[in-house]
Amino acid sequence: MPDQLDGPVRDFVSGLRHMHGELGLSLKDLEARLPASRSSLSRYLRGQSLPDERLLVQWCKLSFTGEDRLPELVRLLHLANEAAAGGSSDETAGGSERTEVLGGAAGRPPKSSRTKWALTAAGTVLVLGAATAVVVGLTGDGPPNSPAGTGVSRETGPAAKNGKTERITVHNVEKACQHSHRRECALGLALDPYVPYRPSNIGGRVWHGDRLTAQCRIANGVTVTDEAGGHNSIWYKVRLHDKDLWFPGIRIEPDQLQYSTLRNCPD
Repeated sequence: MPDQLDGPVRDFVSGLRHMHGELGLSLKDLEARLPASRSSLSRYLRGQSLPDERLLVQWCKLSFTGEDRLPELVRLLHLANEAAAGGSSDETAGGSERTEVLGGAAGRPPKSSRTKWALTAAGTVLVLGAATAVVVGLTGDGPPNSPAGTGVSRETGPAAKNGKTERITVHNVEKACQHSHRRECALGLALDPYVPYRPSNIGGRVWHGDRLTAQCRIANGVTVTDEAGGHNSIWYKVRLHDKDLWFPGIRIEPDQLQYSTLRNCPD
């Protein structure tokens, strides 16, 4: 992240990067899914310009954690626009307003536009929130008598003594989530490691410190980037809630990933 970014703009860009890190999509792939060019998306992630709320809402809908991060990202975007007041706005390739932050004088989008997209974002939050409640209910992330989403740490069955399975520990690099079981701190278990890591591909949730039994692993799945910028394409096949699911290697304890001797999954 550029050193010259500070204050609300830096806070927004940091939050945007965290959300984007869950996607496992290149900018080329993202360009095909959003009404913005690759160069515009790159500028947003570097803090050189700010997206409008319509684009931000669409971007968040692609991410597993975006549904939880959206309200805070909208708030940070408003603060960033206010901090960048005093310059000019122009149009992105996708037709959305862009506020230049670095290397140019930036201005806030017109008040009427900000109000319009704030209402759009608020409506989307309600829809996404309802969808999230359904996912939590279907996956049963807490024990039977616990409130939904409490995420009490749990373990799958013990590892086999014949060395054909391996215990892995969930690791969330975000410090604030290492002692919290809030819904926004949950990490997703994918149904398919070869397709984008997005809400439609999530079959379960786990939290920092949870221990899973991995059956095998692959090294050529979708690349996942964490909030610290680490990334790889290794995925572990695990069993949870009587389903075979997949967990990204970037999300387990670093030493376990480095020294794993688990067999490769058969083709």
